[in-house]
Amino acid sequence: MVNADQDPIELVPADHERWHERFVAERDRVRDALSRAGLEDDYERIEHVGSTAVPNLAAKDIVDLDIVVADDAVSEVSKLLADELGGTRLENSGEWHPVFREHDGQRFNDHVFAVSSDGWKVSVATRDVLAACPDRREEYERLKRDLAAAHDDLVAYSEGKSAFVERLLEVAREDDVDVRCPVPTTD
Repeated sequence: MVNADQDPIELVPADHERWHERFVAERDRVRDALSRAGLEDDYERIEHVGSTAVPNLAAKDIVDLDIVVADDAVSEVSKLLADELGGTRLENSGEWHPVFREHDGQRFNDHVFAVSSDGWKVSVATRDVLAACPDRREEYERLKRDLAAAHDDLVAYSEGKSAFVERLLEVAREDDVDVRCPVPTTD
């Protein structure tokens, strides 16, 4: 059983090529599982997100995937992935169920999102801005290192990044950055 709350907050040097290869293999496992179950028409896209998706950025050695599915398929797809591929499934909301997995020594967070959810759009926009803006990427890495040194609690670590992510979304809305999805607006 994989427990995300027990993951150490330990940043490792950037290893983008290896992480991308791990993403591709996990994406293919997910696609194959969906196809075997007859659910291939329920998914819209599978994105490599999080810090491992950004070149030249230190990260926790956990590859994050956003698996974007039809609004009414979140529960069925996340349950299928946990049952077929293994891992621990959480039902966070009707629009987001993460499945925490390990395969061949690599940790994965397979986030199943409803297509109408802004959650996956935040992940994709954040990734795209960090990849396009080296100065913001360096600032983000410093913030993550400071938070990792100050917290051993994943929730506090994640919440500490929220304001910075909001600033990245502003960059995505206002600057000439190629973002591969609609950028959510804040209220």
